[in-house]
Amino acid sequence: MMNSVIESSLNENIFLDNSKYFFTFLADRFEHLNDIWIKALEKRFGGKFNPIYILSAKQNKLFPKENYLVINEKLVEIKKKLSKNNVIYLQDYEDLNKEFSESNEIKELIEKLVKKQGSVFILGFTSAFLNIKNPNIIVLGPNPELTTKLDDKIEHIKLFNALDVPRNKTRVYSSIKDIKINEKYPFYISAAYTSGGHESGTIYTEEDLDAFHSKLRQINKSKPFLVADLITNIKLSPNVNAIVCEKNDTRVICITDQILRGNHYLGNIYPSAADDNKKDEIINVTKKIGNYLSNLGFRGLFGLDFIIDSNEKLYTIDLNPRKQGGYLCNVLMSKKVNIPEMELKLALGEKVPNFDYSDFQVNYAWAHSKIKPYFQNTRITNCFKEGECFTPFEKKAEYKAIFYPIKHLLIDGNAGYIIISGDYDEVKEKIIKEAEIIVSKNFELYEGL
Repeated sequence: MMNSVIESSLNENIFLDNSKYFFTFLADRFEHLNDIWIKALEKRFGGKFNPIYILSAKQNKLFPKENYLVINEKLVEIKKKLSKNNVIYLQDYEDLNKEFSESNEIKELIEKLVKKQGSVFILGFTSAFLNIKNPNIIVLGPNPELTTKLDDKIEHIKLFNALDVPRNKTRVYSSIKDIKINEKYPFYISAAYTSGGHESGTIYTEEDLDAFHSKLRQINKSKPFLVADLITNIKLSPNVNAIVCEKNDTRVICITDQILRGNHYLGNIYPSAADDNKKDEIINVTKKIGNYLSNLGFRGLFGLDFIIDSNEKLYTIDLNPRKQGGYLCNVLMSKKVNIPEMELKLALGEKVPNFDYSDFQVNYAWAHSKIKPYFQNTRITNCFKEGECFTPFEKKAEYKAIFYPIKHLLIDGNAGYIIISGDYDEVKEKIIKEAEIIVSKNFELYEGL
């Protein structure tokens, strides 16, 4: 077991008051969702619910939290190596889940909360690598053992091949050495466990391949690698959000186009610019995959990434067995269906009411983007919050924020967020431009390393 809590702030009455506490990994760009989840929990069970935030790094004073735990062994290593305390390293959710599951402090905290309130909910961005052996824990998401298996990119390809969905040509290799022997440059490579374009990319030379391998997390170094043909004539990169409700009952929520910087995911724009025929094809593929997952026991949200090339050929690229980057926007755009309430029902093994794709659609455009500097090792020079994240889904508006403290060195990750709504052409033009302005005005390259 690990003692990985590096900072904590808990109400001293947490084991004595009448509130029920739940763990949430939804912070910074997702944290407004905790208010919606609290209402869903209180509506279902009565009483008062309060979150305990599980964080990779403490946020700034514009986003105060009463109860939080910072868990990040990698951050401890980085601070020690750099001899600096004002450092932020935002680890992947899977790594955070793993540290949370292995922490002695967390285990003791869970036992005390179970004794007080009977059961404890865990609300994660993903349930992969959540491994809590306690029958009184309820994960508000798909089965962790299943999502951990499905989080592996190699499993995605096996699934796509088995279902014969439209897909790219891929190969699986057990080592970098085998890739060097058998592949011709350039090609696309992905580690087994990766999301948002991390630990994946285009390889042009052997030096690129060595550099890719040297930066892998330990979890990926001993896993197989996925190599794919390059798709150079990309027209659109659609993404779909869907929910598996029961056996052979997959319902599509939203189709957007991804906003990418190279192969790195930044955000989404709604609606997708794909034509109706391609949207129908995407929906059919999504339901085919979702229904397959349903027969494995999967229940809850999932997503798929696609590519449409200039010849209008569709490729199924990636399976995300979890919530996705557009989760906040999907919940806020949905006025007829309360998505967290549906997730709660599924986590409790209950049936959800009837709803379909049309219940989620809106007659305006919206886009969201992470605020991510162009380079690693960038210092935050300003913090701000403009507007509220829900306002763009009530009227034409913008929301902008930086979540982490000034004068802190951002080793890697996204420090802020922007949402814009309005007319499609205006939103499409502004989302990239506004994000770049925020980066240029509020971050500076740190040259002290």
